[in-house]
Amino acid sequence: MVKTKHKRVVSKLVVFYFVLSVLFISPTALFAAFSVSVVPFEGGYDLRFGKISLAAGRINKELIVNITSDISKEYRLTQTLIEPLSSMSGKTLPGNNFLVYGLRGTNKFGTLNVEQEMPVGLGRQVIYTSNQSGNPDSFTLVYGLIPSQDIEPGSYRGRIGFTLEPINSSQAPVTVILNIIAEIGIESVIEVNTDTGTKTISLSSDKPENNVSRVMINIKGGLGSQFRILQSVDEQPSSNSGELLDYNVVNFVGLNAQKGAVVNQAQGLSAPGSPQVIYTSSSTGDADSFVIEYRLNPSQRQPAGLYRGRIKYILEGSGSIQPGIIDTLRLEVENTRIFELLITPEPGGLIRFNDVKLNQPPQTSELLVEIKTNTGRQYQINQHLYSNLANKDSDVIPSKNFTLRQESINTKGALKFTAPSEVKSGDTILFVSDRDGSPDKFKLIYELTATPEVKAGDYSTQITYSISEI
Repeated sequence: MVKTKHKRVVSKLVVFYFVLSVLFISPTALFAAFSVSVVPFEGGYDLRFGKISLAAGRINKELIVNITSDISKEYRLTQTLIEPLSSMSGKTLPGNNFLVYGLRGTNKFGTLNVEQEMPVGLGRQVIYTSNQSGNPDSFTLVYGLIPSQDIEPGSYRGRIGFTLEPINSSQAPVTVILNIIAEIGIESVIEVNTDTGTKTISLSSDKPENNVSRVMINIKGGLGSQFRILQSVDEQPSSNSGELLDYNVVNFVGLNAQKGAVVNQAQGLSAPGSPQVIYTSSSTGDADSFVIEYRLNPSQRQPAGLYRGRIKYILEGSGSIQPGIIDTLRLEVENTRIFELLITPEPGGLIRFNDVKLNQPPQTSELLVEIKTNTGRQYQINQHLYSNLANKDSDVIPSKNFTLRQESINTKGALKFTAPSEVKSGDTILFVSDRDGSPDKFKLIYELTATPEVKAGDYSTQITYSISEI
């Protein structure tokens, strides 16, 4: 009897042990894996941007995202800027200065919803959506911090929350939080660049669009107190032949300053040793930008040639501002060669008198002669008359009946025929310029007088004009 009783007790114990095992093992076996981790590529637990400055420019930091899931349901990952990047003084980093994008191709299964860069906003942003099977995945996010001149220097901290959310599942969402830390020190930088991106102010008289060149001056970061920017010509620009550029050939004026005052009236360059103030900042030396526009002055005469020089840009200020040269640009002024003879109205190679009759007043033909030149060399104007005036029947006008004279139009050179003179066949010198080869103009007046021996009709002859250096 005793033996039988013992067996029953053992059986009950075995059954009891089995029940306990089921109660303790089953919950563990049924627990689902659903989690996310975010780890900076460079290690650590915070996304640290380190020291940032305008000179260094944009800083990017990578974040490795790992998602574990065995719920076999679609899910998504969202981010929320819980605390925007802010300094100890309460200044907040502008939204467009903190950006994020997903590194294309780093995920295996789902869809990166931030392949196009976007600002990190305060609202909920979907970063990643899994495939329908909800496979585990990993990918890389790139966060960019962009310094700008309107950001107050200091230590900035913020927090981003990443939430892993199941779709069409009762699984609870999971959130992890990442700290962001940056030390922003906005150093003052003054940049000087031309509109062509080179270090040369290039001006040329060959085409109107080449008569102007612009220099952009960008003051990044405030200097803390008032300052001035000056320009100074190193030495008078000169050509290969030794000609010196007149300072008034190049004019300049300032444009588009926002905070300070820029020179706003066109003026010529100054001689070396006489710097010109082109900009004066606000009283607190705020960041600013402006343009200096250089333009050729068409009213100034200058011998043809390529003139080279240099312009320095100089910073002046007080207190902690260190004065000195900001930058130096080359100056190249090309005055293209001009040597032109203009006759108005254009005679077309002929001089003509129509319907010539006896007892009529003399007929005249007037021409305006203009010389455009910048060679700086003396020149002369020649006339070539191929034959005496004749009609279609070859009747010829006596040379005494065909005269020319010249009238001055503030003429600088020497006119050869200030009184009426016979027009002779062949070459005739009409005009000799002054020794400087100055541009000039004068009037030519031809006169035909009909006398009894002149038959009525139309008379003409070939005539050409030429210009040549002496």
